[in-house]
Amino acid sequence: MKTISSGFCRFIQYFSALIVVAFLGGCNLDTRMSTFVTKGPIAEEQLNLFMLTVWVTGIIFVIVGGVFVYAVIKFRERPNDDRPMPSQGHGNPLVEIGLIGASILLLAIIAVPTLRAIWFTQETPDDPESRLGAWYQGDDLAEEEAENPLIIKVIGYQWWWAFEYPQLGITTANEMIIPAGKVVHLELRSIDVIHSFWLPRIAGKVDLIPGRTNSMWIQTGDNFAKWKEKQGLEGEGPELRQDYAKYLEEEIHDYYYGQCAEYCGESHARMLFRTTAVDDQAFAEWVAEEKAGHGTPDGKSWDEWYAAYEETPEELTGDLNEGLKLFMGRAKCATCHTVNGNPRAVGVAGPNLTNIGSRQSIAAGWLNHRAEDGSIDVEKQYDNLYKWIHEPEVVKPGNLMWKANGGGIGELIDEHGEPALLTDEEVSKLSLYLQSLK
Repeated sequence: MKTISSGFCRFIQYFSALIVVAFLGGCNLDTRMSTFVTKGPIAEEQLNLFMLTVWVTGIIFVIVGGVFVYAVIKFRERPNDDRPMPSQGHGNPLVEIGLIGASILLLAIIAVPTLRAIWFTQETPDDPESRLGAWYQGDDLAEEEAENPLIIKVIGYQWWWAFEYPQLGITTANEMIIPAGKVVHLELRSIDVIHSFWLPRIAGKVDLIPGRTNSMWIQTGDNFAKWKEKQGLEGEGPELRQDYAKYLEEEIHDYYYGQCAEYCGESHARMLFRTTAVDDQAFAEWVAEEKAGHGTPDGKSWDEWYAAYEETPEELTGDLNEGLKLFMGRAKCATCHTVNGNPRAVGVAGPNLTNIGSRQSIAAGWLNHRAEDGSIDVEKQYDNLYKWIHEPEVVKPGNLMWKANGGGIGELIDEHGEPALLTDEEVSKLSLYLQSLK
C-alpha cells in the first residue's frame, strides 16, 4: 500500500511539473501564430467566444470540484469513527430538475453567442470602403468588380497553396498579399485531399474539400468606422484619417503565418503560408510587378532569346542564361511552373514562380530566408533554393517536384536516355536564375 501511495505521489509531482513547463513554454502569446493576440474582427469574435466558454466551464469545474472536495472531507472515514453510515438515497426530483435547468441555462449562455459568431463569420460584409473601386488605384475594373471586395481563390495542394486574384488576373503561391483594413472574400477549394486554411491571428480555420467550394472573409484590422467606434471618436477629417493610417501602419501592417490545420499526408506539417498586410499603394505596386513578369537575363526579346536557344544556345552565356536554359530544358521546370512574361513557361501543376526571388520563403514556407529586419537574407535564400532543388524529397517527403507525371527531378535523363540528376553546378546556376526573378 505504501508503494502504491509513493508511486502515485511521484506521478502527481511529475504531472504537475509537466503542466508548469507547458504553461511556461507557451507564455509568450504575442507571436505571429497566436490565437490570443488578434489582428482582425473574425479572430476577435472567435477569441471572445473561446474565453466565454473557458469562463463558463471554469465556473462549472470550480463548483463541481468544490462539492467533491467538501464531500470527501466531510464524510471521510476517520480512525475509531463510530458514526453510523449516512442514509443512502436514489433519485431526487428537485435536484434533477435543478440540474437539468442549470444545464439548459449554461447551454444557452454558450449556444447563443456561438450561433451569433457563426453568422458573423459566414456572411461577407458589404463595407463601402472595402469595395475595389473605392481604394484600388491600379488597372481599370469592370463595373461589377468595382462594387465587390477583393476576391482571392485559395487552392490547396499536397503540400502547397495557390492564391488566385481573379479580378486582377494574377496568381501567386504560398504568400498572400492583402490590403490592410479591407474586407477580403476568400473562396477555398482543394485539388486532391481535404486541407484546412488556418490564419490564427486573423481568422479561424475553414476546410478545403475536393469537389466543393467553401467561402469565408478575412480582414486585418478594423475599417475606419469600426476603429472610430472603438476609440470613441466621431467626425471625418484629415487628422482622423492620418491617425487611422498610423494605426494600420503600426499595429496591422505586418506578416502573419498560416498553416494547414487538417492532416493531409506525410508533409502536412510542412504546408505553411504567409500573409502580408500592406497599404493600398503597396498593394497596387505589388499587383503591377506581378503582372509585369520578367524578361530575359540579357535584355533580348523573348523571340530573340528562343531563336538563339534553339539554333545557337552556346551564344547564351553567363550563369543566368545557363540557369534559364536549364529551367526551360533539362530540368523541365517550365513543364510544371509559370513565370509571367516568359511565353513558354506556363505550367500549372506547380507553384507560380513569378517574383520568387522577392518571396521570403520557399517550399510552402518551410525554408524561410526572412531576416529579423524584414529583408531577405540573400545568402540564406540561395542556400534554400539550392537545397530545395538538390534534395526536394528530403526537404518535403512525397512532394511532386521529385517525381511527377510531367517529369520531375527524379525522372531526369541525360542525352543518352540514362537517369541523370542535375549536377551541383547545374543546381547552382538554376538557383541563381530563380533568385534573379524579382
